[in-house]
Amino acid sequence: METTGRLREGWPSLLLVWAMLLVASTAVLQADLVDGLYVLPIVATVAMVAGWLLAKSVFSDRTAHIFAIIYGIFFIFFFVGTTLPYEGPWRERVFDLIRRQADWMQKAVSGGISRDGIIFVIQTTTVFWLLGYLAAWYTFRRGRVWRVIIPAGVVLLSVVYYYNGPRPLLGYLALYTLLALLFVAVTHLTSEESHWRRDAVRYDRGIQFDFLRAGLVAALVALLLAWSLPGLKASTTISGAVTEAGGPWRAFQDTWTRLFSSLRSYGAGTSDPYQNTLVLGGPRNVGNALVMDVQVGQELPYGVYWQAIAYDTYDNGGWQAAENDEPEFIHYPDDGALNVPITLSRNVITQTVTNYLPNSSILYAAPEVLSTDRQMIVDAGYDPEGRALITSLRSRFILRQGDRYEVTSQVSLADGGSLRAASSDYPAWVTDRYLQVPDSITPETLALAEDLAGNQPTAYDKAIVIRNYLRSNINYNDQIAAAPPGVEPIHYTLFDIQEAYCTYYASAMAIMLRSQGVPARMVSGYALGEYDSASQSYRVRAVNAHTWVEVYFPEYGWIQFEPTQSLPVWERPSTTDPNLSSAVDSALAPDPASLLPPEDLTDFERADGLQEGLEAQGDAARRRAIGWRVAIGVLLLALAGGAIYVTTTYNRRVEADVDRSYLRLGDWARSLGIPWRTTQTPYEQADSLVAVVPEGQQPVRNLTRQYVLRQFSPARASDADFDPRQEWRVLRPLLLKKSVSNFLNRSRKKG
Repeated sequence: METTGRLREGWPSLLLVWAMLLVASTAVLQADLVDGLYVLPIVATVAMVAGWLLAKSVFSDRTAHIFAIIYGIFFIFFFVGTTLPYEGPWRERVFDLIRRQADWMQKAVSGGISRDGIIFVIQTTTVFWLLGYLAAWYTFRRGRVWRVIIPAGVVLLSVVYYYNGPRPLLGYLALYTLLALLFVAVTHLTSEESHWRRDAVRYDRGIQFDFLRAGLVAALVALLLAWSLPGLKASTTISGAVTEAGGPWRAFQDTWTRLFSSLRSYGAGTSDPYQNTLVLGGPRNVGNALVMDVQVGQELPYGVYWQAIAYDTYDNGGWQAAENDEPEFIHYPDDGALNVPITLSRNVITQTVTNYLPNSSILYAAPEVLSTDRQMIVDAGYDPEGRALITSLRSRFILRQGDRYEVTSQVSLADGGSLRAASSDYPAWVTDRYLQVPDSITPETLALAEDLAGNQPTAYDKAIVIRNYLRSNINYNDQIAAAPPGVEPIHYTLFDIQEAYCTYYASAMAIMLRSQGVPARMVSGYALGEYDSASQSYRVRAVNAHTWVEVYFPEYGWIQFEPTQSLPVWERPSTTDPNLSSAVDSALAPDPASLLPPEDLTDFERADGLQEGLEAQGDAARRRAIGWRVAIGVLLLALAGGAIYVTTTYNRRVEADVDRSYLRLGDWARSLGIPWRTTQTPYEQADSLVAVVPEGQQPVRNLTRQYVLRQFSPARASDADFDPRQEWRVLRPLLLKKSVSNFLNRSRKKG
């Protein structure tokens, strides 16, 4: 039976379809999400060939689709079966794949978490079988161009958008777009050629090259224009609207993460303000950008900060997070609570965090975290009982603006009396790590610590007296210069300038406590923020970024202290208070109304230097992106230059030939809407063109005369001294001008 839309010359289209499928499948392979994806380009190729043969066959649509399904089942099981990590009969492999898929379906329905990577291989292979088959089908049977381009393009775009690894997948998207535009040009030309042949219209066979060339140039221009467009800036207003309206999409993302938890994740491309190092640097400035909203059951009546990362080693004017002996591990929500040390006087709170940072990975929460509804990467060491000593928690999959997560923490309610009575018998894992004092600490700093805390009876009293000294004697100033070369930063702030911001305050307190045998560490994150009673949430902005001190008490764990003068101090009651009442130390803290600092008050530090504002936190990522843009831009310019060179060379060859020059006159006439009938003589055809472009009369007649001489004169040759290129130099601008004029006139009529 005859099939509609079948292309008589399908090789260029076939090759372009194949190239698009290879680009899309190779991009997924390069993302390296899971092992076994190397079968995708093979499956896409086999599927395309099957679709091409079935589209060209005499089978009806239904019969062809049934065959495609049968072939697909066979090849999917065959290729995916080769990825299984064991040798065995094919019967066992097939049943194993079916069993795994059934288990995945059961977890999908019951809300479980799937950690079987082969499921993603099965389903992605199925997707690319469908993409390959349908691309060929809609090219050679139905002639639906966009049904060929869009499905594979959507798959590729989703992979490029959500991939945060080190490989430059954006180049695959650019190449796919270029191939797709060429495919549109080729299929349009093939369709037009079929009409021309049906109507017995003469045309230059070299027009195929012209179309490919023009399509390539147009595609490159379109890509360059798209590449040069500015990106959209992050907007908290838009982000908030997306958060409210994107519930179904968020639910889909959560479900995807749950059902494909075996996929690899990457930390590259994040814009986290905190990294594994923290330096004592120079002045800071920050905007008032929104960071997150933290929803809680009620306003917290005690000082709680949103923790990001803990630092344990001080050296050379900076802090370093623990380099744990054990590798990071992935914790899944259905694994239950984290196995952390058991501590007394803790109260469990649940927080729902809405993230507004672009491409963030840190899970901010009140200490100490027990569980979250996100798959998280846990950076931790272990105590002798095998309990996790957490340094930081990061989402396994990048958090984008508007993403939400729920986290449960147990915060300390220990009163002052209990902490004073706490034992000073510290475990070895505490003393080995949290009593480190580098040799660079000056004798003056050590002497001050001894004068302040040497006669204090307990670790709690030592912490209180050092904290109070810093708050009373060191003035807050976030514009201080960095310590001069050779000057120890803590000594610099305590004795030289007697000014500091949070990093200096906390560093001085931690080191002075350590010198007195009290285990202490630095923690960075965000202060509480501004509470909104209507939404029962804390709005946290960049100005709330903060660093503080935590002191270790046996049985009670890490307890927070606030030495920074610009923030309130939350005094713990001397005995347990059932109402969790808190009091502000009026002698040492400013008025509560001034607790939210101005826009240039507080900031956060990051690795290898000071964070210069939340707006600058993505500089490194942007530089990498700009680098790739420049590289791809140069490549596109090179391709455009090559296309222009090829076009120019081809034009010279055409215009140097009398016969092809005359045929090109016919192309121009048809593009201008001039009838160019085969029943006319060459001179009649030329006159019809001259009637519309009278300024080109002489070159048109010259080209026509030489064509007649070559076709009909006894010598079958044109004048020896005739150069068609001279005629085209005059004629080409006239024809271009007329084409533009016709286009503008048509546009006005439509308007």
